[in-house]
Amino acid sequence: MSITLARARARIVANVTGRGVRARDYASRIASAKNNHRRRVAPARASSIEEVDPEDLALVVELLDSESGEELKEKVDLMAKGGMLSAGVVEAARVVAETNRASGQDEDIVRTLDDLHETLKMKFQEMAAATVKSALDFAQELMKYFTAEDLEEANASVAVNKVQLMMREEFEKANGVSKAALAKYLDEVLPVMDEQDKRIQDALAQAETDEQQAQIVNVMMQRTKERMQIEFIRDCAARM
Repeated sequence: MSITLARARARIVANVTGRGVRARDYASRIASAKNNHRRRVAPARASSIEEVDPEDLALVVELLDSESGEELKEKVDLMAKGGMLSAGVVEAARVVAETNRASGQDEDIVRTLDDLHETLKMKFQEMAAATVKSALDFAQELMKYFTAEDLEEANASVAVNKVQLMMREEFEKANGVSKAALAKYLDEVLPVMDEQDKRIQDALAQAETDEQQAQIVNVMMQRTKERMQIEFIRDCAARM
């Protein structure tokens, strides 16, 4: 495994140095990538090495400098924990694998590169799912501390002020929920609620008894209040 990883790394470095990037520049490339903790926009699908961000490519090369598959996975885990694993890194690994396949590279090297891409993709998806869950769990927790009625006089509401303070404290934590993620995922929840509300309205139209209608109306009223809470949290996160 280590021999294959080393060969794959050498091949990638050779490909990149062929476009004018010297091998000795990789140390600075990797250091730059490690120090870059900004959240970048998901990259467009690249069709060649030239379209890949050099920092993302440098991280892929570093991963290939592993003695075994176990060490590679450990590096991926550390990269994820350190905030360096991005959609760009996953895309870089995909392009590297496809480029080597298209160039007729040895099957064992291509297989190793495919495995690396799959490992990065799965880890990134795992991170994304965890981010969504954390954001939605935090929103659900916040909703316990205020009601839709509190929003009628939000500026004077002790409950609303407490919720805003909780949000600021969470956003300032090193590994807390980010305000961008909270605003984004709550914004995505609302269209889902719209679809659910349509089905509830259809159920109301088909209700056969007054009791059934009353129950459905109560559900609709509760959901309206929940929507007000969600929109408030989303808007606060977007403004902070």
